[in-house]
This record gives sequence, structure tokens and C-alpha cells, in this order.
Amino acid sequence: MTDEHIYLWAQWGILNFDQYQIVVKQFGNLETAWKKIDLHFLIQLGFGKEKAERILDIKEAIDFHQLIRRIEVLNARVIDIDDPEYPSCLRSISSPPVFLFVRGKLPPLHKSLGVVGTRKITDYGKLITEKFVSELVINGFVIISGLALGVDSCAHEAAIKNNGITIAVLGSGVDYIYPVANHNLSERILKSGGAIISEYPLGTPALQHHFPIRNRIISGLSRGVLISEGGIKSGALITARYALEQGREVFAIPNNLTKLGLSGTNHLIRRGEAKLVENIEHILEEFQMQTSEIKKTITFSATESELLEYIMNGGKSIDELVLETPYNVAKLSEIFINLQLKGVVREINRKWVII
Repeated sequence: MTDEHIYLWAQWGILNFDQYQIVVKQFGNLETAWKKIDLHFLIQLGFGKEKAERILDIKEAIDFHQLIRRIEVLNARVIDIDDPEYPSCLRSISSPPVFLFVRGKLPPLHKSLGVVGTRKITDYGKLITEKFVSELVINGFVIISGLALGVDSCAHEAAIKNNGITIAVLGSGVDYIYPVANHNLSERILKSGGAIISEYPLGTPALQHHFPIRNRIISGLSRGVLISEGGIKSGALITARYALEQGREVFAIPNNLTKLGLSGTNHLIRRGEAKLVENIEHILEEFQMQTSEIKKTITFSATESELLEYIMNGGKSIDELVLETPYNVAKLSEIFINLQLKGVVREINRKWVII
């Protein structure tokens, strides 16, 4: 399958994961499907006749060369669910996006946390969001949020301020920054080494119903989600529900009992759907991690330090390290057992990573 057909299907934007599987099973690959798919098959996929006809009209109107020019101007790319760059943590959720439009660089996500909350952030919410995100970044976490006003913006800003990496997941195309007031913030996310991603085709506006759907991506990219401040009916609680369904940890910071409009975190804690956290140590404990201050006191042998350098940027499997280092499987296993006992590494998805 060529990149051209990945880009064309991504921009067409009609397939959810279940439909993607049906199309590939029927036609073998997206390149063949692009040439052969017809009105009858679209109806079989579940589209009404009139909508299917409109969808085919849109397909014929997509200009590949114009699309490529737009992508190049944005310095963006498209990855599909079978691409090695596609985040494995996102691939594992029940309804993963088939395609991702990506601006910037996707960092390793073995230490990632979604941070979300109300758009109507209070002084208290700003204070605790900045405090937690600052400490999470210092401890090596990538911060995932949605570029909305309020808690999202505060989380992105705090990550950048502390020289951290942050990813913004949009409810629009990656060429349509919403809200407009956050355009400068989006550029700083990219300049600081982060990424802006979306499952929506270029040119897609920020429609209200897109945001609850995109929240599954925020939680899907994250090992857990922190709700710093929000109401019972806020989008942040939708993200928390997705996180629970996906088997992610959910953390909530208790709010002032007199602020009934912002009692969403208390609601989650009371129902046992989130763990109450008062400091960064409570989050690290759940992930069996140590703070950066504790790690500074640990001493390493020359061999241990050498291997930590090898896995610094995302982790590697034993098989990969056998090829890249002078050590055999037995020696590597011995070293990693010692590092694991020191609480600085863990094996995740058959790759050894720094925690």
C-alpha cells in the first residue's frame, strides 16, 4: 500500500475502526479498495443511499497533489494504524482512530499522563494544575491534553515552561487551531518538541460533537488521566469514563466543597472511579515509580549507566540490545534485574524502559 492511498483515505475520513477492518477484509488493502469501492458497498457499510452518494462525490473531489502541498506547508504527516510510529497504547483501545494527522514529533509514551479539566478554570485550579504538571514533567512525564481554554491550556503551558514535552489532541483538523487564541500556544508546543495530532481530515472545523469523541484519544495515549478541576457534566469526566473503559488509571484532585459547580472531581472520588491525589507522590506510587529526587541518590555501575543510555529514548527489547551492545541475553537480563531492583526500569510490552 502506498503513502498516497493512506493520505487519500485519511483525508476522505469515512472509516471508523470496524469499517476499516471490513474494507481491508473485502478488498485486501486500501489501495485496491480506493479503486473499487462503490455505492453498494458504502451502503453495506451502513451509510444511507443519499449520504453514500455525497461521500463518493467528496472522494472524487479530493486532489492528492493539493493535499500533499497542504501537508507539506504544515510540516505534517499521516500515519495509519499499521504504521510502526502509531502509538501502541492507542492501538490497544476499543475504537482506535484508523489514521492520525501529526504535526511535530510523537515522543515515547511509556510515561505519559492526560491532564484535563474545566474551561472555566479558577485560581485554585490554575495553581494545582501548574503544580502537578510541573512536578510530573520534572519526573519525566509527557503531558497529554486537548488545547482547550482553561485546564488544558494551563497544562500545556506548565509543561513547556518546565522544559517538558506535551501533546495536544484536537477536535478539528491539525490545520484548524481552536480556539484561535491558542494558536501561539500550539506553535510553542511544536517548538518545544511536542506534537499536535488529530484523527480529523485537514480543513475540519472544531464542531461540538467532535470533542467528546477525541477525548478517547487523550486517555488512549496516556497511562493515566488526572482531572484537576471540573464540573459533573464536563468533558473532563467523559475523558475519565474513557480512561476507565480503557483500563487506565484515573486521578482526581479534591475541590472546595462550597464550589458545587466544580464538584466533578469529588464526584469521581466518592463513586470510587478516581483515586484521590494530594501530591505527585500519590501518582508515582500507583505506577510504582520513584521521584526524581530519590533517583538522584542511586548509584549505577558503568555497565548499568551504559544500558540506561541505550534505552533513554523510548526503550528497547532484549533482542534489540543483543544486536546493539556487546552483551548476550544472560548478561542483559542480569543487568536489568539489578536496575529493576533499584526501581529505575520496567519491562512494558517486551521493551525495557526507564520509569
